[in-house]
Amino acid sequence: MPTHLTLSGDDNTPAMPMTDAEVNHLRRLLAWLECEYSLGEHAALGCLKAATAMVAHGFTTPEQGSALLHEKAKQINQVPAYVRQAHKMLTKALREHERKSGIVGD
Repeated sequence: MPTHLTLSGDDNTPAMPMTDAEVNHLRRLLAWLECEYSLGEHAALGCLKAATAMVAHGFTTPEQGSALLHEKAKQINQVPAYVRQAHKMLTKALREHERKSGIVGD
């Protein structure tokens, strides 16, 4: 029996179970946020590895690599805290739903 992801409600909005289509839309929204704003859990590490590789292979100077990292950090920090927190909470809820549904193992 499939389980449904339910968005919890509050005093003004009742809890709402999501359809499979809505869950898929949520997945795409979270993926877009991760790509657009580098909000994924591995984004900072990926930027660091890319800058390090660019310097190591001579595509850029250490100063330019550092500047690239600074710009990426600045871009991430410009994302409002509530957006970062919402992304984190929705990702956690989606992962728990996938685990309960058997989509992703423990």
